[in-house]
Amino acid sequence: MIFSSAQRGINLVEVMVTVAITSIGLLGLNSLQLQANRSTQDSGNRSQAIWMIEDITNRIRANNIALASYDTAGAAVNCANRPANICSAFHNGTVRVAAAACNNAQLAASDLWEVACGFGGNVPGSTTTRSSAADFIANPALIVTLNPDNSVNLNLSWDVRTGGLDADGNAVYAAIGNTTETVDASGNNSYTTADNIAVRRATYERDIRP
Repeated sequence: MIFSSAQRGINLVEVMVTVAITSIGLLGLNSLQLQANRSTQDSGNRSQAIWMIEDITNRIRANNIALASYDTAGAAVNCANRPANICSAFHNGTVRVAAAACNNAQLAASDLWEVACGFGGNVPGSTTTRSSAADFIANPALIVTLNPDNSVNLNLSWDVRTGGLDADGNAVYAAIGNTTETVDASGNNSYTTADNIAVRRATYERDIRP
């Protein structure tokens, strides 16, 4: 007498193979999504940078009588050094602040600070207030250089590839491990790995003729 039986269901090996294939596929999708998020962030940052460059370009052309006052002498605009006169009306998050009366040189200083640093508005009860393009990119640095032919070089750089903020509000960047090999007197090798913080800067630059 011959007995035959048909296999029903799946065995453990088939389950493990299925899980392995699915896991590899999900890891690939996760990597693709992370890369897409980085590209979206980079694109958004560059859009804000272009907006800032367009803004300062228009301000310089409108106040070209004080062209020399826009030169930052090779250094980035210092956001900690707010001009005494802010020549544009703005809202600080609570009330509207009227524009100060300014001469051309004061207007240039105000223009640089407004574009590179924003107005620093703070809406009561909010965790984050974004009042200008400078608030949307990390650590923007604007350098304006007046060339001998009276053309103007505009250079804007900012941090990219940040990982957000830690519990203390500090920017978190990618860490790159560097390994150092040490050989002692007996010829024994030892290795030490140290993490270096990698801060990548992106730059948008333009030459204009007011």
